[in-house]
Amino acid sequence: MKKCKYCKSEIDKKAKVCPNCTKKQGIPKWIVIVGIICIIAILANAGNSESNSNDKFEKNKKNTVTVIDFSTMTEAEIDKWCNDNKINCTVSNEYSDTVKKGNFISQSIENAKTIYEGDKISIKFSLGKEPTNGQKNALKKAESYSKTMHMSKQGIYNQLTSTIEGFSKEEAQYAIDNIQANWNQNALEKAKSYQNTMSMSKNAIYNQLTSTIEGFTNDEAQYAIDHLDD
Repeated sequence: MKKCKYCKSEIDKKAKVCPNCTKKQGIPKWIVIVGIICIIAILANAGNSESNSNDKFEKNKKNTVTVIDFSTMTEAEIDKWCNDNKINCTVSNEYSDTVKKGNFISQSIENAKTIYEGDKISIKFSLGKEPTNGQKNALKKAESYSKTMHMSKQGIYNQLTSTIEGFSKEEAQYAIDNIQANWNQNALEKAKSYQNTMSMSKNAIYNQLTSTIEGFTNDEAQYAIDHLDD
């Protein structure tokens, strides 16, 4: 015989539970802990299932869209297609040693794949080969001459290859090919400067603009003269 540790009654040695105080002993702690863990797991799974169901429901509410091949389209055409189909498209440019400047490189979702309205697609176009440091510097100089001194394309090229700047012909040509400038506007700004500071006639201004010193084309100079009094 042995004594129950709760009620001190004598019970059989082989008895695991005292028949006199079963209710008093309660549920063992380990059973309670295991039960709590199981309940938490069940609730978590239920939450995930509900979330997945909601995601599927939201997807099913949206219209499906079949991706097309963007490789033969312009950026404007791609933008229109994306807006019409309510797709979030990001068009970016990067340097490439193998793809010519302006040509298509890749799209993040392949042609003929099915997606949903609101999904995202990334499209990349080539900037051509990455320029050398000399070419980059020549372009920066060219942009500075255009913005601050309103020089012509030929005038900038001559300045870049002069002994003052010392860029190579290749570096200067890269700058001229890649600069974003309104040459008509530059010619007009030059014409205004000659008119205001030197009181020159329109004919003299035209001749000055088309001279080897300024290097504007006939059309650019004529645009300047036509808009000088605007």
